[in-house]
Amino acid sequence: MRTRYRKLSVLSLLLGALSLIAAACATEEHTGDCLAAEDGTFVAALCEVPAGATAEPTPTASSSNGGGAVDPGFTAFRASGCSGCHAIDGTSASGQIGPNLTHIADKGGAEFIMLSIVDPSAEISQDCPAGPCADGIMPQNFGAVLPAADLGAIVEYLAGL
Repeated sequence: MRTRYRKLSVLSLLLGALSLIAAACATEEHTGDCLAAEDGTFVAALCEVPAGATAEPTPTASSSNGGGAVDPGFTAFRASGCSGCHAIDGTSASGQIGPNLTHIADKGGAEFIMLSIVDPSAEISQDCPAGPCADGIMPQNFGAVLPAADLGAIVEYLAGL
């Protein structure tokens, strides 16, 4: 008889533990690996997606690839959040905070573009939608947080515009 009660006690404890785990997993506050730009740097942010929106970048043909296929550099540009601030004509990048990058290659080559990403305060653009760009608007730590492959793909893509 004692074995039966012991088994019921253990079973009750296991069910209680499973209930607690399920409740913890059901919370809506997921911190994940999401980042937000704040005061010129990236900070941890909740990974919330508004109803009806998708958390995945939508492939969009860019003007630089000619064949309608999505350029890997443009994909990295979108996935890194660059299109939230910068516009590129002929693509889905329509940000209205930073300068339009449609003709960025005319301002300098890959070195200029790389420097503009990893040290955005080195040269402040005068071509933001609301007038001269403010120093510190672009996160200062892209060189540290972007994977080297993504950074290289973005620079190559932009240098080809």
